[in-house]
Formats: sequence, C-alpha cells, structure tokens
Amino acid sequence: MRKLIPALLLVLAACSGDSDKAKIPGEYTLVAIEGVEVSGTPSLNIGEDGAVSGQGPCNMFTGQNRAELPALDLGALATTRRACLQEGGEGAFFKALGAVREARRDGDELVMTGPDVTIRWRVATQ
Repeated sequence: MRKLIPALLLVLAACSGDSDKAKIPGEYTLVAIEGVEVSGTPSLNIGEDGAVSGQGPCNMFTGQNRAELPALDLGALATTRRACLQEGGEGAFFKALGAVREARRDGDELVMTGPDVTIRWRVATQ
C-alpha cells in the first residue's frame, strides 16, 4: 500500500498538467496589458490545434502557437493592413503578444506572461 500511494500521486500530478492545458483553448476578450493603453475590445481565439486568431485594436490577426501549451511561442502573426483612424496601441498590442511565453487560467481569466509583460484576457461570453 505504501508503494501505491506515491505512484498514485504521480499519476494525479501528471493528469493535472493535462487538465490545465485543456483549459486554455477558447475565446477571450482583452482585460489589460500591463502598462499599455489599448483602445477597443481586442479578442483572442486559441484553438485545440494551437491556431491563434483574433482582433487587435484595429487589425485582425492569425497565426500558430509553435510551442505546446501552456508554453507560448506565437512568432510572427499575420495581420490585416487596415488604415486605422487612430493608433490605439496597435504596435504595443502586437509587441506584447509576441513577447508572451506562457499561459495559465486563473478563474475566468487567461493570463499570458513573458519577460516584462503580462496580458490578461477574460473568457468571452457567448
């Protein structure tokens, strides 16, 4: 019995990691980027297959997470080239997205972090 308990704890720990990963895909709306003012209501969709897409302050974007969740490596995102009436933090928004390295769920929020950046998203209501 004593040998069974540590083995069971290892199995439960391994399963909880998969559970956290499974909670990340979904649709989100931006709450805040630490220290950056962004206009509008940017959105993010993370697919089960690692595909990412959404709406920035002005332009739409799409790309692929090249790491396995909860790790992030969004690389270069393809964006539309709309003529935006006002800047609205577009450059800072995409720079922050490119800098995140990890994601975790915190209640109804997705928190993305990287060196010197934290982005908070809220689960989008359907």
